Order: sequence, then C-alpha cells, then structure tokens
Amino acid sequence: MLKVIQALNKWKKREFEYGDADCCQFAAFIVKELTGDDYISSFSYDSENAANEIIQSHGDLKQTVSSVLGQPVADYHTLKDGSPVLVNYNDLDLMGIKLGKHVVCLTKNGFAQISSKHTVSGWPLCLK
Repeated sequence: MLKVIQALNKWKKREFEYGDADCCQFAAFIVKELTGDDYISSFSYDSENAANEIIQSHGDLKQTVSSVLGQPVADYHTLKDGSPVLVNYNDLDLMGIKLGKHVVCLTKNGFAQISSKHTVSGWPLCLK
C-alpha cells in the first residue's frame, strides 16, 4: 500500500478539467506511477462532450476502459490496492483506484472516498 500512497501524493492538485484532471486521468496517473504503463495516451479529449463521445463510441465507460486494459476481473475483491476500478455512485460512472475497502476517485468536487460496494468492475495491475 505504501507505493499507492506515494503515487497518490505525486498527483498534482488542480481544478477538475476534462482531459487533464478528471476521474480517468487520475486513475491512469496512478496506474502509470505503479506500472510505468501509460494507458490513457491513446485518448485525447478536452471537454465533457469529447469525453462522452469517446465513451459512447465504445458503448460505455466499462467497455472504453476494457479496450485498453483488457477484460475486468470477475471478483474485484481480489484486486491489489492501486488497481483501476469503475464505480457507480449517485448514478454516475467514475473511474478510481482500489484502496483498502474503498475506492478513491477524483470528482468535480475533489477527491472522494467511496465504499467498494459501489464497484462495478476492476482491472488487475501488472506491476513491473
């Protein structure tokens, strides 16, 4: 968990902005810090509409993430801390990272710690 906390501390706090500081950019940053792999560079967007167009072109956020990370695990409880996860909270799909029994997400209102019971899908980290 120490490496995950170190990665979280490297995140540069800034205003929420699609394509720079949003839930997907945050999760991708943590994954890159932990694995060295940059999965989000294939997606370029600078607005909510542009992000939604990418998501809709794949079907939904789960399918969009799966297009670069592969199929999610059947049981997200088996995921290591720092693994990217998709939660549905207040009817919003958000990307975040698993941290203990919670998911840490970046929202328009800042960081949120959400109970893992809201987890829809998760992808394993391939640590190097």
